[in-house]
Order: sequence, then C-alpha cells, then structure tokens
Amino acid sequence: MELCISIEEKNCNALYNSLIQDNNQDITMKCEDNKLIIKIINVKISSIYNLVDDIIRDYETFKKVGEL
Repeated sequence: MELCISIEEKNCNALYNSLIQDNNQDITMKCEDNKLIIKIINVKISSIYNLVDDIIRDYETFKKVGEL
C-alpha cells in the first residue's frame, strides 16, 4: 500500500521527522516531488486502518502546529 501526502518541499522533511518516530520496519518514507510517499509493507490487513489513522492524526497535528 502506498500513501502520498502533498506538501511543500520545505515542510516535507519536518513531516517526515515527525512521522518517523512512530514507524517500524514495515513502513518506508521518502520526500519526492512535493510529496511525502509512505509505503506500507508486510502489514496485516486488519492493522492497515489503525496505521493509516495514526498517520492522518500525526499529519493533522503537524499542520496545526505549523499554523501557529
């Protein structure tokens, strides 16, 4: 599964660093072409919802903090 979050290049590394702490070996991320590309591998189907929900919540928090 692959998720892409469109984000300005200058903010991509900051978002990457905020998400990397929750990651494990089943997730890879990279900044490319104004997108943070998140690849989820070797995860049970039953875990995908929770994983994506966590990423979305982290992203929402990142956006709120950036607006301050």
